[in-house]
Amino acid sequence: MSFACSLLGYNVTAVAFAAFLTASLTFVGAAMGISAQKKAHAELERSEQRYRHLFSRMPIALRQLDGSRLVVLFRKLRAEGVKDLGAYFDNHPNFLQTCMDALSFQEANDRAVQMFGGGGANGYAGRSMADTWKVRPDTFRRAMESRFRGETNFEEETRMVTWDDRVVDVLFTTARVGPINDLEISLVGTIDISQRIRAEERLRQVQAEFAHAARVSILGELTASIAHEVNQPLAAIATNGAAGLRWLSRPVPDLVEVRSAIENMIADTRRAANIVARVHGMASRKAPEPARLTVDDIVREALVFLRHELESHAVTILHRPDPSAPQALGDRTQLQQVIVNLAINAVQAMTQAGRDDRRIVITTTMQDPSTLCCSVEDNGPGITTEHVDRLFESFFTTKESGMGMGLPICRSIVEAHGGRIGAESHGSEGGARFWFTLPTSTAAPSS
Repeated sequence: MSFACSLLGYNVTAVAFAAFLTASLTFVGAAMGISAQKKAHAELERSEQRYRHLFSRMPIALRQLDGSRLVVLFRKLRAEGVKDLGAYFDNHPNFLQTCMDALSFQEANDRAVQMFGGGGANGYAGRSMADTWKVRPDTFRRAMESRFRGETNFEEETRMVTWDDRVVDVLFTTARVGPINDLEISLVGTIDISQRIRAEERLRQVQAEFAHAARVSILGELTASIAHEVNQPLAAIATNGAAGLRWLSRPVPDLVEVRSAIENMIADTRRAANIVARVHGMASRKAPEPARLTVDDIVREALVFLRHELESHAVTILHRPDPSAPQALGDRTQLQQVIVNLAINAVQAMTQAGRDDRRIVITTTMQDPSTLCCSVEDNGPGITTEHVDRLFESFFTTKESGMGMGLPICRSIVEAHGGRIGAESHGSEGGARFWFTLPTSTAAPSS
């Protein structure tokens, strides 16, 4: 260095110092880089350790999935121009199974092993999702559609199959974590809700028993009406039978008249049989049978039960149907019970108030394109303000002999059909107005 510096005319000391300073700075920079790398590595290890603690100790069944192959499948679909995965599933039914096979389990925490079995946490590695969704592939399909849309989370109450072939009711949640160690990772969380589901089923059973008891009680109140309705066709049958015999007893039997009398007898017999069938349906303890039905037809059938009751209390009833209203999905007997109960309440309120001009108006309208609304209004005294908010509470009643179960049962029935029920103290007729909504058959959730 001295020889080179002398040739070039440089100061040896200055150059040596510069070289030393450069080397020192390089060393310090390297040392600082190594220190930063160590610090970042240590932080990464701590972060991974925290994740491991959370994963293993969370009181929720957690399973980690490798979704790398699924990501490849989705990229291929997008490259082919697929934008709606639901439509693609419809046109390629086998692709749902392909998606299941593309997701494999990597790890499971202790709670997942307890819930799903499978021979310990190590027994999960590499297993496909297919067996898990044997009972509810529709949930898996919705989860895949959610993922294809780019949503980071999905949640649904559903049923899953365990590794030892049990079926459990669960709250299923999934979160897309993203790439970790070159793998596309997803976390699946499941909470066993079987006990809650059984409790809800028991509650529905109790509500159904109360509803049955209420229907039997209503039939007891309507005994006179039912007897009157049955007596009418029976009396007509007897009259037509006697007339037919007279036509046959003539010197020249009038077979045309006899035929007409017999046809009338058959029609009245069917009418009586229909009345008995409706009474039997109201009194039976059969399970609800959802079907597509027209709400205005339900109103007309309910009014058959009430006709004599309304006549005996001098109540005029006006039914304003909506012929253009779409059908709803529901149980005919239960919805008839709602109409009958609301109408009887109106009759009793007007009778207690001593009104001479008693009137009930039942109206069906469309609240919005997917919701039907049926209202029952009267011109009675209305509802006091302090009672409006308590009408649907169990055992609350304003009648001396009432049990306070009619309206709560109506609420249970309506809500079980996906609708709502409410009351107003003074409607357009001046008295109380009760209303309930139902989703149309196209909007009603499928079970």
